[in-house]
Amino acid sequence: METNQSSTAVDQLSSRRPAGPPDDRPPVAIVGGGICGLTTAVALERRGVSPTVYEAASEYGPVGAGILLQTNAMLVFDRLGLAARIRDAGTPLDGGGLRATDGEFLTRFDLDAVERRDFGYGFVAVRRADLLRILRDELGTDVRTGKECADVVGTDPPVVRFEDGTTVQPAVLVGADGIRSAVREAVAPGLTPRSLDAAAYRALVSLDLPDPHRTEGFEVWGRGTYTGGSPVDDDRFYWFVTAPAPLVHDRASPPALETALREHLAGYPEPIPALLDGLDPSDVVRTDLEDLPPLEAWSRDRVVLAGDAAHAMLPFAGQGAAQAVEDGLMLADAIATHDTHTAAFAAYERERKPRADRVRTESHRLGRLGTMQSGLGCRLRNAAVAAVPDAVVRRRRRRQVAGTSLPRRHTGANDTALASRGD
Repeated sequence: METNQSSTAVDQLSSRRPAGPPDDRPPVAIVGGGICGLTTAVALERRGVSPTVYEAASEYGPVGAGILLQTNAMLVFDRLGLAARIRDAGTPLDGGGLRATDGEFLTRFDLDAVERRDFGYGFVAVRRADLLRILRDELGTDVRTGKECADVVGTDPPVVRFEDGTTVQPAVLVGADGIRSAVREAVAPGLTPRSLDAAAYRALVSLDLPDPHRTEGFEVWGRGTYTGGSPVDDDRFYWFVTAPAPLVHDRASPPALETALREHLAGYPEPIPALLDGLDPSDVVRTDLEDLPPLEAWSRDRVVLAGDAAHAMLPFAGQGAAQAVEDGLMLADAIATHDTHTAAFAAYERERKPRADRVRTESHRLGRLGTMQSGLGCRLRNAAVAAVPDAVVRRRRRRQVAGTSLPRRHTGANDTALASRGD
C-alpha cells in the first residue's frame, strides 16, 4: 500500500515538470552524497521513489574521522533497517561523562539507565567512511560522483548547473550539500556561515585503548578548549580538540603540530596522554568552527534543503549528524505521502524546523560555554554543571530522544515510548 501511495505522489510531482529526456530529468535529484543525502536517498527508495544523487567528490575514499551517532540517529536507522549493521561496524558505548581538566567528573551518564532501557538504543561511535559505505550499499541506484554543483537557476522548475558543464532539471531538488551549500543560494541567497572564532582538530588515533575508554566516550572542558572522543573499534579512537586560535600555521610540519598539541593539552587527564602518544599528526584534520544563523524557510518552490545546508550546527551537542538523518527520513516520507511538493515541504518543515533550530541554538550555547577563556568563568561554569542533579540530566536526555522526528503512521515499541513522552 505504501509503495502505491509513494508512486502516485511522485507521479503527480513529476507530471508538472517540463517534458524532456527521462535520464536527464529525474523526479527527485539530491545534491550532496554525504550522510544526509544518502540517508534521504535510502529513505526514498524504501518508499518506492528512485532519486538520483549527485556528489561533488570524484570518488568515495577513506576521508574524515569518526562520528558519534546518538540514540535519535539510531532510531532513524532502525526505521530504515540499518541499525544492526551500523552497530556492528562501530562501537556501542556504555556511557561517558563530562570532566574538568583535573579529571574530576562534572556529570556522568549511563546509557543503559535511560536510552537503551526506554528506547532500545544507546550511542554508537563509527568511522564516517564505514557509515557512508553502509548507506551506499543500500542504494539501488549509483551515486553520480564528480558532480559539483555550480549554481541553481530558478526554483520552478529548478535547473542545476554542475562545474563540469552539465545540467539537470528535476521535479524536486534536495540540497544536502553542506554548510557552504550552492543549492541554498536558491532558497536563502546571501546567507553565510557564522564563526565561533575557534579551530577544531580531529583525527582517528590507532592505539591500545586503556580501560574504561574501550567502551566509553569522554569530554573535557578546559579553559578555551573542549576535547573528547569515542572508540570506533577495538584499536581506534575518534578524537577531537578545539583551540581559541589555530595552534600552528596551515603549512606547518606535522611535528610542529604534535608539539603544539602537547603544549596545549599539558596536564589533561587520560585518555588524552595516551591519544597524543598514539597520534600520527599527519592524519589530523583542522577545520574552523562554524554554524548557520536560522533560515526563515527551508524551501522555495521545488527546491528544499536538508542537513547542514539548512541548519549547520556546532559539534558541542553531538547532534549534527543525528539531525541530518532525521531530516532525511522525514523529507522522504513527506515527498512520498503528499500530492504536491508544496504540501510535502510544508509538512517537512513543520515537523523538522522547530526541533533542528532548537538543537542548533543549544549547540551554539554549549560552544560558547565549552570554549570560554575566562579562568573565573570556567570555574563558575564547571561548578554550575556539577550542581545539576542527575535526575534533571536524565530527564533532559529522555526528552531529547522522545522528540525524535519519525513518521507517525508506523508504530512500534520504540514509537510508543516516543509518543508517550512528547518533545
